[in-house]
Amino acid sequence: MRALPKTLRRTRAAYQALVPYGTPHRRYLLKGVVATVFLVAARLAFPWPLRGLMEVVFPKKGSGRGLRVVSLVPHYGDPVVWLIGAFVAIILIWAMAESRQRLSFTRYAVGLSSNVRAAAIARVPGRAASGSAAGDLISIVTGDTARVKTGVKSILIGISRNGAFFLGVAVIVTLIDPVVGMVFVTGGLATVVAGAWGASQSSRIIRRSRQREGALADELHRHLAGDEELSDPTRGDRAPDSKATRVEGAVTFTVHAILASATCAMLFLTINDSRAGKLSAGSVFTILAYVLLMHNKTVGLGRSIVRVGRVLPSAERIAALIKVPKSGMRAQTRADRDDPAHGTQPAHDQPQPDFTH
Repeated sequence: MRALPKTLRRTRAAYQALVPYGTPHRRYLLKGVVATVFLVAARLAFPWPLRGLMEVVFPKKGSGRGLRVVSLVPHYGDPVVWLIGAFVAIILIWAMAESRQRLSFTRYAVGLSSNVRAAAIARVPGRAASGSAAGDLISIVTGDTARVKTGVKSILIGISRNGAFFLGVAVIVTLIDPVVGMVFVTGGLATVVAGAWGASQSSRIIRRSRQREGALADELHRHLAGDEELSDPTRGDRAPDSKATRVEGAVTFTVHAILASATCAMLFLTINDSRAGKLSAGSVFTILAYVLLMHNKTVGLGRSIVRVGRVLPSAERIAALIKVPKSGMRAQTRADRDDPAHGTQPAHDQPQPDFTH
């Protein structure tokens, strides 16, 4: 657990170094956030028409507390038609919002990585002149920027939709039954801690892999220049990815175990409250529906957090390349506004990213 604060500091430093290059494309980030709101709202609304249909099939009112959804349906026409129509509308909103969210976050990730790559390319001549390995610089400009693009897109999509859904479900379940909600929140927080631990371990493993990758690229560069023979390119290539995958598997298993324990406790409390007349059948159904919906989403949240650890070493290597020395910080300020390679100027000066990749 000691590595967690260090990983958080490293993540914050990489974030502060790279995020300014996405500023010209923040409109896509905003569109993705809006789409996430609609997506999460649709997910949260998903069980309620089904709960209304259950109330139609079993019209006997429960003695416990809980809203009757069927009472909200217009009083003309068949309530089943209204509830099915609401269900279809929720599905359509869900589908459209999910598509828009993925597209918007992808555009933001591509725009950010394009500007970061331009800034890195602008720094390469100076870094090469100061003695940095040419192959390592090439590895950063090509491989690491591509990983950041894929990682940013995946992390934004996974953490935003699953994290926001978790918060929404936590609020609703707590309003229905505070004790059950407390158990749900505790399980979710334990999942976040497990994911953060996995990110820390994965980052440590992948960091060494990226260093070896840079050394191999530099060796290949010297080999093509005729300076030295190329050694075995596969040495040590599989071990880091295998270790990182085992870490992700361990986190996934831990998250499943945490959720299973939390679910058993929630089921026990919910059924006991229902038997005691504290919860209506509709409230019991709603809690059970959210439990089923949340399991895979919470596992996905844990994996998204672990994925931060895979991307962090690449982000740090890029940040180190494009970092302006403190002695020249003030002199670079005006150039950063005007030079497209620095990625901090207005959007119309930016190199246009290719959204087809």
